[in-house]
Amino acid sequence: MSRASHPDGDEPATAPADGREWRLRYRVGDLTHFTAWTSEFATVENLYEQYRRGDYGHDVVIERRAVVQG
Repeated sequence: MSRASHPDGDEPATAPADGREWRLRYRVGDLTHFTAWTSEFATVENLYEQYRRGDYGHDVVIERRAVVQG
């Protein structure tokens, strides 16, 4: 999954400021697919809506993980 560029031209930090990342999990037939982890929730939410309404995937879920900086 490619990331959209930020309007101010800055690249995103390696870890999100709020310490959370999301990805989409969905099934096509008997196979489970995952998108890449991203700190951009809007991207995952958009894909979720597309896959939920489409007829090619099912069991569409947004997963979240915490990012711990050490």
